Amino acid sequence: MVDNPIDLLIKSQQIAVKLATDTLRTVTNAGVTAVTQPDELVRQVGDLAGAVASMAGAITGIAGATAQPLQDFIVRQRELADTVATLADAQADLAGVVAKLAERHAEAVTALEKVTAPIFTLVGTDPTPPKSRAARVRQSEVATAASKTDLEKPAPSRAKKSTPAKPPAKKAPAKKPTK
Repeated sequence: MVDNPIDLLIKSQQIAVKLATDTLRTVTNAGVTAVTQPDELVRQVGDLAGAVASMAGAITGIAGATAQPLQDFIVRQRELADTVATLADAQADLAGVVAKLAERHAEAVTALEKVTAPIFTLVGTDPTPPKSRAARVRQSEVATAASKTDLEKPAPSRAKKSTPAKPPAKKAPAKKPTK
């Protein structure tokens, strides 16, 4: 048996073409022989039947040589599809784990910011802006949430700022008690 299916296919096609040409030549010769030698016609018809049987075997070989590699290819593609589906399930599970990890990390950072904010305010430093896109998005979300919270609370200091204020009058210096 030939190991390479392509070589088997080529060989089967060559045999089929040879048998077809031999059959065609035999049929044309049989027409001439039928008129001149009827006995020879019977022998040629027998040869023709044998050639047709051989051609059927060659066609079966061609079909087998073509079908098996195609069937193997389809089986491998199904296995690949199953593997990709398994990988997709694993990726989905991993995405869930990573999302939980990111959420917990963000909660830890928020808690750390709340703990360190008074120290930074006391020292007088400004917070360092985030460098990653995700951190900038998160910071803008926090800032938006904080501004919404500020808008919901009535702020008396805002009302004072909206009206122009006069400078406070100077108070008289307090008298020192005498002994």
